[in-house]
This record gives sequence, structure tokens and C-alpha cells, in this order.
Amino acid sequence: MRLWRLSGTQHARSFDGGYGLLFDGRWNTAGWPVTYCATSPSLCVLEKLVHVEDPALLPDLTMVVYDFPDDLGIDDVPLDTLPGDWRQQEAMTQEIGSRWLASGTSPLIRVPSAIVALPGSPDLNLMINHRHPDAGRIAIAKLVPFRFDPRLL
Repeated sequence: MRLWRLSGTQHARSFDGGYGLLFDGRWNTAGWPVTYCATSPSLCVLEKLVHVEDPALLPDLTMVVYDFPDDLGIDDVPLDTLPGDWRQQEAMTQEIGSRWLASGTSPLIRVPSAIVALPGSPDLNLMINHRHPDAGRIAIAKLVPFRFDPRLL
């Protein structure tokens, strides 16, 4: 299977979850080595764009493509199990993710995107738990330089 992550080129080869150790995310609290990925490059672009305050400050970007075997365990947080206002309840989603990380049940969890929160959407985010022993079965397949279409900025 394949995942994507849009990264600053300087950190594209990093695969240790360092960002999650330092910063909260929608589905984690700081202190957990996690990497956020998506099921499509398009979702990666949207997820990056929602955080861009000044396009002039964007670093050089690289689309990181990951491959992993089909038998790798993946947990799920289905959209229909969340309350209607889940996007406004970041503490709740962080608790869900932190419980999953602490449980160590799998190296990956699929979670809805707050940007494309549609039932049955193939556009989902995944978190990699770098403390799980099978996380090492996820590998960088390729690195592709990326530039935003200027119409998006």
C-alpha cells in the first residue's frame, strides 16, 4: 500500500516522528513520535495549505511517498463514530489518538480529515506510531520535489 506526506525538503528523509514529539496535532498530544500521512497527494496539499499563513515563508517542499506491506496492521476511527462537532473538539481527537498510541495495537491508524470530512471518502489521514515494532516495515519509496500551483496561494 502507499501513503503520501508533503514535507519541507530539509526534513523529507526524516522518519522518526520528531514533529509529534514537540507539537500537538489534531490526533495527538506532544510527546509521541508520530508522522501524519494521507491516502492521496491531493489531501497532502490541502492539509499543508490550511496551515499556510504567508506563502512567501514556505520552504522548498518534497512529496514523500511511503510503501508498506498489505498485511501491516491498521486501526480505524470511522467518521460515523465521531460526534457531529468533532472538528471543534481537538482535545477529544487528541485523546483518541493518544489512547491509540499508548495501546500499541498497530503501527498505523486511519482518521478522518477535518478538511474532507465526508462519509465513505477515500481521502483519509493516517498516523504512523514510530514506537510500534512494525513501523520499520514502512519505507520511503521516493521523494518528489513539489511546488504549489500559484493559483492556490
